[in-house]
Amino acid sequence: MARQQREIDASQQQSDQEKTNNIGQLQQEPSYATNIDYPTQPTGRNTAPLNTQNPEAVLQSFAYAAARNNFLGENNSNDYTWGDDDDDDDGEDDSAYSDTSNEEEQAEMELQRQLLDKELDYLLSLPIEELQGGNDDEEVWNVWAGDSEEEDVSFNDSTGFDSTLYEKNNEIDRLKYEASLSKITVKCKRLEKARNTPNAAAFFARPVDAMEGYDQMWVAAIEDNFMPNLVGQFRSFGVQFADNFQNWEDQSPSDTERSIEDIAAYKARRVYEVTGLPCIASRTSFEVEPIRNSKSLSSNGSSSNRFGPSPKVASGYKFNDIGKHVDVIVEALQPLSDPCRLTQFRSVLCYYDGTNEIFDFGECDVDIGLCSSIRAHIPMAVAIKEMCESLQLAFNLSHHGWLRRKVKESLSNLSSGRASIKLRDRVLKEGKVLPNDIIDVSAFMDSMVDVSLMDECADELAKRFFQEKPSKILTVATTGLVIAIPMAKYLQVPVVYARKERSVVMSDTFHAAFTSKTVGMNRELIVSKSHLNPDDRILVVDDFLSSGSSQEALLRIISEAGATAVGVAVLLEKNYDSGRKFLSGFNVPVESMVRVASLKGGVIQLMEEDGFEEF
Repeated sequence: MARQQREIDASQQQSDQEKTNNIGQLQQEPSYATNIDYPTQPTGRNTAPLNTQNPEAVLQSFAYAAARNNFLGENNSNDYTWGDDDDDDDGEDDSAYSDTSNEEEQAEMELQRQLLDKELDYLLSLPIEELQGGNDDEEVWNVWAGDSEEEDVSFNDSTGFDSTLYEKNNEIDRLKYEASLSKITVKCKRLEKARNTPNAAAFFARPVDAMEGYDQMWVAAIEDNFMPNLVGQFRSFGVQFADNFQNWEDQSPSDTERSIEDIAAYKARRVYEVTGLPCIASRTSFEVEPIRNSKSLSSNGSSSNRFGPSPKVASGYKFNDIGKHVDVIVEALQPLSDPCRLTQFRSVLCYYDGTNEIFDFGECDVDIGLCSSIRAHIPMAVAIKEMCESLQLAFNLSHHGWLRRKVKESLSNLSSGRASIKLRDRVLKEGKVLPNDIIDVSAFMDSMVDVSLMDECADELAKRFFQEKPSKILTVATTGLVIAIPMAKYLQVPVVYARKERSVVMSDTFHAAFTSKTVGMNRELIVSKSHLNPDDRILVVDDFLSSGSSQEALLRIISEAGATAVGVAVLLEKNYDSGRKFLSGFNVPVESMVRVASLKGGVIQLMEEDGFEEF
């Protein structure tokens, strides 16, 4: 046994000696990346103007980016990869992890440890009988009928697994995020000037230019050449931009290493602090992918050198801002790279109003043969469009809301025109109140129709829905046809009417149940499916709006067909009934010619409409 042990020890010492020799040999062999002569003071974004340096000199000035971002990899001179997707070598340390990520991991592990300690303390505080399953003599139903809910609440309270813990975690994450952004040092001279100018506060607090159709005041922090696109997109939604703070400058090397999301968020927060207005800030990055194949050919078709392209040519480059340096590096790499070598512009927009923070992005991949800084307009245009759609959904922004309000206001002057006066007069003179609060107007719009009056009413109602651009009118046979047909003439659209009974020619149909005081309960409306298409914009027209049951049935048929309902138009509305509220869930405008206030004592009382004194 002693002899075997001595042999094992000798073998182990020999193995350790071999490892030591190998390590010493590796340390003596210089890596490929260390053979590059990097400048001691990198020029970065402050390089010389275009066409003043040869490609080798420009690449030499930008070579520090390859070393800092480790695009070449460690001890690997020929395998160039985009990112670290294929980096699976055992025993190599991942240099992409920064001290910040290590601190975040340690903070998360510390939080998990605290939660586990709380749960362990709770379990140790329980009696041994509870840990072993409780009293054997106690039945399960007695336990179920006991204070189980209070114990569960106590467990949640003691362990911290409740909503308060979730809120605390969110607050911790928010504070970490704010602390991370506070380390950014980019500055804008105009913003600092506005912070120290007393007149700036009054300038940003000025009212919007309502005469131009604006109803909100925002501010921006994007490049000037992108500002016209931003203003044009949001002008349609009534957003006026008070000012734009451009020309932000990095104050420390760490600013160039931050993500474009962090930079945009920091800019939006700083501008909001000074102006008090919602801010949209931007940042655009530029990347050049490294050459994947070490034997890549240059643009003239020949190998760049015997051992592959120069590391300065093969390296990938990434900048978190755009400027002249983009054109400088592209012009230097173009004659030495394949024309199809990929470059990428990526833009981010950040909206911040003190409470809400919304990000949207745009990307554009460009071959290096066609690349220039002007391509940055493409991802920025995409980001602006996406941000406009996101804010429209988030804050219910109305497209051309000012124009719609003006059109509605101008048309409202016609809402109480001559046709409404005539209809009101006929209702008061010839209308009768029947049992069950039924209004009999058969003398002029049911059994006997005053065609001239219906034509005038149709003209007036059609003008109220002209801006909705309906493509079809849907009504109920037969009472709704007296107003639907003349309205279709003025709107120049076809009329589709729902039957109350199935016809022999109607094979495939939509149907919806409804209830009415005049026709009874459990009735059904039927519409042929061939008459409604998903791209139709349909206006519902009827003679009366009382409970809203028949109009609601028509709206359900429109929804089932996949079409869009643009409004409900009626001649008479019983204002004391719940019809308008019943239809409010469909979010469509409802217009009526005459509104009935009450039928008390068998007397028809109408609502006074605005503008009657003018007549």
